[in-house]
Amino acid sequence: MASFSGWERSIAVALGRVPRVKRVAKAAYERLQYFQHRQKYIFRSDFEVNPVAREGSSFFGYYDKDPMNSRGQVLCHLTGAATDGRPRGDSSIRVAVFDVGDSSAPVLEVETKAFNWQQGARTQWVEPDTFIFNDFDSGKGVYCARVLRVSDGHEVAQFPWPVQDAFRERFYLSINYRRLMALRPDYGYRNLPALTVSELKDLSSDGIWRVDFGSGEASMIYSLRQVCAVEPKHEFSEGLHKVNHLMISPLGSRFVFLHRYIVKGCRHDRLMLGTPGGEGLRVLVDKGIVSHCSWIDETTLLGYLCGSDGHVGYHVVNVESGVTTRLNATGLDDFGDGHPHVVGHSFITDTYPDKARMQHLMLCNLSNGLVQKIGEFYHGFGFSGEARCDLHPRLSKGGQTVFFDSVFSGRRQMYRIDLS
Repeated sequence: MASFSGWERSIAVALGRVPRVKRVAKAAYERLQYFQHRQKYIFRSDFEVNPVAREGSSFFGYYDKDPMNSRGQVLCHLTGAATDGRPRGDSSIRVAVFDVGDSSAPVLEVETKAFNWQQGARTQWVEPDTFIFNDFDSGKGVYCARVLRVSDGHEVAQFPWPVQDAFRERFYLSINYRRLMALRPDYGYRNLPALTVSELKDLSSDGIWRVDFGSGEASMIYSLRQVCAVEPKHEFSEGLHKVNHLMISPLGSRFVFLHRYIVKGCRHDRLMLGTPGGEGLRVLVDKGIVSHCSWIDETTLLGYLCGSDGHVGYHVVNVESGVTTRLNATGLDDFGDGHPHVVGHSFITDTYPDKARMQHLMLCNLSNGLVQKIGEFYHGFGFSGEARCDLHPRLSKGGQTVFFDSVFSGRRQMYRIDLS
């Protein structure tokens, strides 16, 4: 494996605070390394790798949701257009449902105009027969969330608040995608203008909303001003702020999110904990880098971050005490940052492209620290920036199926591996 060394990753982390400089330096360095380490294969796995959809391009998006329901139906996004450039505000993709054993045609599909390549339309199951996703209501000029029932294709509900994360059919949390479009367009939508600088500095009328499925009522539970008031820093007044990557706990009693702020072109991270009722806002991790997290249970998280010991790698975070414990997983930190998805005592995670442009997919045991490589997949230079394709692996609830996105074939595709 031609992985990047610790010192190379440390430089990348440091440059991550200056994104524009990092993009140029990283692109040049990666091309130089690739010509020295490239492989003769585009993927390698001891398991059978099957596409979820046969026609066109497909993908699911983020790593934090299981795309399969208890009936063996799988959510994905479909498009016939090229996906190696930025999404266009005047285009659309399709949200589709497939039976897990049949990739020939979806059992249901619906169009959406609000999407990006990293997270799709934030499509996710809320019950075995219903799912929620984001769209753009051109008549009202707002981003919205729609709930569809698979069995009859009926739209159950539509809310004028886009979803970030949902808890069953009880409530969901919403954020401002126009703010994301201004500060991190990878996760924003292009149907409406991004916020202006003056709008970005308004921290009182923007933040995190809770929307109740039953009543449809929405209320702001935390404003950005409230977020900044928790363990404030003097540089907050100079920065531009956003929240992203909200993840509700398994029982719905709390959620975590990233507070990121940009000061003079440099990005800073804080992992924070909140509740759906808007109480008890706290900072969990504020030691440097905070990247990707996944709930283990109601009180613990697995995350790639800088722990209290100063080590950057995978840690277990107790959200009640705030204690971070370095994960003892054989050689896992050697791969660098990844997207962990925990199910039971196991989690699946991935890597960014190594020097040979191979992304590694690994199954890990939380109890004994054993790490098993599931496969490696080529990521070409044609998919870069906002059009990159992280594997974003997801484990099914039973832990027997892995879903992931990849461009090793030359087009964006969602794949399935049966571990059994």
